[in-house]
Amino acid sequence: MAEFLNYKVDLTLKDGTRSSGVITHVDNRQISLGNATQSSFPGQTIPNLQVNSSQIADLKVIQLPPDFYKGGRGKKPKADTPSLLDSAIIFAKTSAPSSREDKSIDSPKTKAPKKTAARSNSPTGSVDPDWGNDGGVKDIKASTDFDFAANLAMFDKKSVFADFQKKDTVNPGDRLVGHNRIEQGKGPKTKKEKYDNDEMVLDSKKNDNWDNIGNTSKVDLTKHKASHSSTPVYKDPVTNQNLKLVHSSTMSPIPLSSPVQLLEIERLSSESYGITPPIMAEVLATNLSQLIATQMLGGSSRLNKKNHNLPPLVLLLIGSARCGSRAFATGRHLTNHGVRVLAFVINTEDTDKDLTTQWQLFENGGGKVITSSVPELLSIINHQLDTPVELIIDALQGYDDHLEDIFYLENDQQVLRSLMEWANEPSQQSKILSLDIPSGIDGGSGTLLDQSLKLNCRWCVSMGLPITGLIHAYKNGYLDVGEVTHYLIDVGIPNKVYSSKGNLRKFDRFWHSAESCVKLEVASE
Repeated sequence: MAEFLNYKVDLTLKDGTRSSGVITHVDNRQISLGNATQSSFPGQTIPNLQVNSSQIADLKVIQLPPDFYKGGRGKKPKADTPSLLDSAIIFAKTSAPSSREDKSIDSPKTKAPKKTAARSNSPTGSVDPDWGNDGGVKDIKASTDFDFAANLAMFDKKSVFADFQKKDTVNPGDRLVGHNRIEQGKGPKTKKEKYDNDEMVLDSKKNDNWDNIGNTSKVDLTKHKASHSSTPVYKDPVTNQNLKLVHSSTMSPIPLSSPVQLLEIERLSSESYGITPPIMAEVLATNLSQLIATQMLGGSSRLNKKNHNLPPLVLLLIGSARCGSRAFATGRHLTNHGVRVLAFVINTEDTDKDLTTQWQLFENGGGKVITSSVPELLSIINHQLDTPVELIIDALQGYDDHLEDIFYLENDQQVLRSLMEWANEPSQQSKILSLDIPSGIDGGSGTLLDQSLKLNCRWCVSMGLPITGLIHAYKNGYLDVGEVTHYLIDVGIPNKVYSSKGNLRKFDRFWHSAESCVKLEVASE
């Protein structure tokens, strides 16, 4: 390594100290400096300082040997050619150890002694470096057949691009980057360089027709004829199985209430303890809306003000007065948490006081109500809103009513059949949540009078207590075990009601727990 002698260098060691001197000896393990100085001993000159190569963190050439150009050791560089850096890199790559930390110095202008690459066995006899290992890459980098540094120095990038711009006659506004920009100001047209997150987007995705929904007028329902093509297939009764509802966590059986017993329990709650139907509706709405928001609509990760997407859409199917009141209250609570709720009411003639009150509160809170035809409802869902229906709450019947009694008019029955035909489609069926029992099934006996009037649900929520018609529906073959997820929701019935009568004592102590919502399962006895 005699070619590096008489270089004056500045060494920075890994311990932070610096040493300067003229190279008098160098090999792969150490370097010797003559007339050296050290930053730790200022003002002192060391005739011969030896430094291990592994201790060197950085090396800079501060002066070339006096005979560098006279003796032919190098060509005089151009003004912009950093030949001092070249010499430093040659030395660093020769003397530094093989660790990753000491190989950090690299440059495309490095020139090293030419190495002979292994000749391949190709018919042409050309040199074929070994691309499969580091040695082949090093041979290419170290090769002096092509001087990358010299050729790169000859490329004047600034003048080349200046020449491009001089010959370019295209108007910048006609280029793709100049299209679709918002023009600002009334004087000379200017372009915005930065845009808000709701700019430069399709207007149809930013705003839909939600604010204008709810003012549709009634149409002649006799003009719409329902189709009876999708009639559910009757299933054979499962009479040889003894089924029961159990708590999904403890597997303890849940007592079932007949419709008559549940009506008596709610009457005593109102008359004896002051827990009126409107109060029960609010308690149920609070607990059910929390279940829906967390388990079915994505929870806080989706329902938050920072989410720039449109909120989820929930559809209420209103028929029964009792279930309809509670569905309206639940929809109002969901609206308060950022959900868009649309209600479809079929029978608008026989509405009691509680349903009318909850209806008004629902609309005051931001909910939308449709009372026209099913085609009008589907037109709104499919063409006027940019979000699909994600949940359908079935409040058409409940345990205390029958569909034939609620929708006794021929027009209402046609609308009901058309609505159920749409709701039972595979794309909608997986979104249905029924209150008390799926509409069409009798709450006490679990029987089905009209197979075309049965709503197939994914979830079933029992309000206060589960009813006997659920288990009978499984035994009769109208519900399949495992296809429906059951929940039991607290509606605020006082526990003292169950101890007030002997036939109600089996329901006592059930809600003496921390939960307001319990998941149920259907099991065999």
